Amino acid sequence: MKKIKFIFMLFVVFLASCEDIFDKQPLNKISESDVWQQRPMIEAYVTNLYARFPWTGTTIAATSSNPRYHNPFSHYQWHTWSDEATASSGNTTSTNVPRGGATRSNDEPAFWDYGYIRDMNLFLEKIGGTTLSDDVKAQLEGEVRVIRAVTYFEMQKRYGGVPLVDVTIDPFGEIDEKYTKRSKEEAIADFIDSELSTAIGLLSETATSGKINKWTAYAYKAKANLWAGSIAKYGTVQLDGLVGIPSARANDFFTKASAAAQAVIGSGKYSLYKKVADKSENYRKLFLDENNGETIFEKIYDGVNIGHSWDLQNAPPSVAAGRGGVTDPMLEFILGYENIDGSTTQPEFGANNLYNNAYAPFANKDPRLKATVFFQGDVWAGTTINTYEGIDPSATPDPTKILPSSATQLYNGMPQAGADSRYGSSDDKTTNSGFIVKKYIREEAFVGSGLSSTNWIALRLAEMYLTKAEAEFELGHLDVAATALNATRERAGISSVTASTITLDKVRTERRSELAFEEGNRYWDLRRWRIASDVLNAHRFQGLRIIFHYPTGKYYFLPMNCEGFSRTFNPEHYYNPITTGRISNNPDLVENPLY
Repeated sequence: MKKIKFIFMLFVVFLASCEDIFDKQPLNKISESDVWQQRPMIEAYVTNLYARFPWTGTTIAATSSNPRYHNPFSHYQWHTWSDEATASSGNTTSTNVPRGGATRSNDEPAFWDYGYIRDMNLFLEKIGGTTLSDDVKAQLEGEVRVIRAVTYFEMQKRYGGVPLVDVTIDPFGEIDEKYTKRSKEEAIADFIDSELSTAIGLLSETATSGKINKWTAYAYKAKANLWAGSIAKYGTVQLDGLVGIPSARANDFFTKASAAAQAVIGSGKYSLYKKVADKSENYRKLFLDENNGETIFEKIYDGVNIGHSWDLQNAPPSVAAGRGGVTDPMLEFILGYENIDGSTTQPEFGANNLYNNAYAPFANKDPRLKATVFFQGDVWAGTTINTYEGIDPSATPDPTKILPSSATQLYNGMPQAGADSRYGSSDDKTTNSGFIVKKYIREEAFVGSGLSSTNWIALRLAEMYLTKAEAEFELGHLDVAATALNATRERAGISSVTASTITLDKVRTERRSELAFEEGNRYWDLRRWRIASDVLNAHRFQGLRIIFHYPTGKYYFLPMNCEGFSRTFNPEHYYNPITTGRISNNPDLVENPLY
């Protein structure tokens, strides 16, 4: 059973974050002698920093006393902003991100938190003068340095170069312009790498669930350097380096990414999850098994003191008690999985192609697909999932003869549309694409609001293999890249690659399949590879109408638009806007290109 120790201290008032470094809120709510000379208070301070950790870089407003702050499970938008999924509403009630709505007054997904950084800077300045033992000081300092590095990484991903503030600024004194002006993106990337290297030298190797250790720092070092290498290779330097990294640095960052990933892999502290013989079930249970030796860093939930509603929001409506179906994988996502033999041939749709069951068109796909997505006919928590949305009673399949789609009208005792289809309930409580996300869903009949206890995995060993594979491929070391990539491919049960068959597309497809619906990875990958404008822009994404042909008991599939608009992703959207509000607050800031 999970054990989570929550420390509620009166000094949280003292820790309340200001909007940025220019808010003049005095930090005199509690005496320094009380905070920095008592171990419980110091550890509570760090606990508060953990509570505000930017899981998935969520956009929830800061509430430092709220233990549910930064709940990554509450943000399905990451997946609906990429080419993974649409919302059950068709993204009509989502943010403006899929429609290119970022402007100088609308920054989303936003993350700009210098109040948080100030609290970390203050801790790092004070920890050395405390009476804690040297090993405790080193561990806590290392943890906070990792949190600060990840915070800057989340800002770099959005804005490129940002003001680099690594000291506690006196809000009532003169502020050096080096802290108010944006640093170059290259400098931010180097700071993140340096900060993580320092943390590695301070942290313990001991793995404690939900806590940062040496290998957490290595894993974030791998992730951040892979990002920087991609920006150097695929991005463009603009605004005199405020955005973009010189291409000459690409191999340097890729080398660091590979080395850091290998440090985790070679540590022997983690192992790929291989507890279940069935490849699909093994992958599914990986995210539900608390005794998972693959997890490097995760956010802990117990469903009581701190929980989430991923199950309630996303389980099929027939088992989610009137909710569910919010995150709907799209046809493009499903077809993006390789076949087991490594080929990319696709199934045929249309009334002329009847299949014995609704999974049959995809039966040759990577087994991870069935573990990630609910399909018509799946049995879950004792209930059959029905996403079909029409019955065709004609002797020869004929789409013009499909009966009116209704979950309440019957044809020979069978509902004319499934309870989990678009016609089973209100549109925002059922699938809008014909598919429902399965990943992270527990096989339970009903999990109430805020009662889900599944942990959110931020980093796991599989990502380290993928990072090493991508970095080594970019460096031209194809043998090494193939070996690393095969670690997850073999675990998944699909064909291996060699130095002669590995391609950049294979590397990226494997990452997409292995990390689907995790940490917003796909959305950020599209941005760092600079392919979001090709994949998302001017594209209207598809789903499938699943039709039951009554005379034969078989199914056919009709592609349909699952969103009522074409996506927009313009060149400026590879960076978020700094925004008029922030520039008004700090005139030394410079807006990003094209805003």
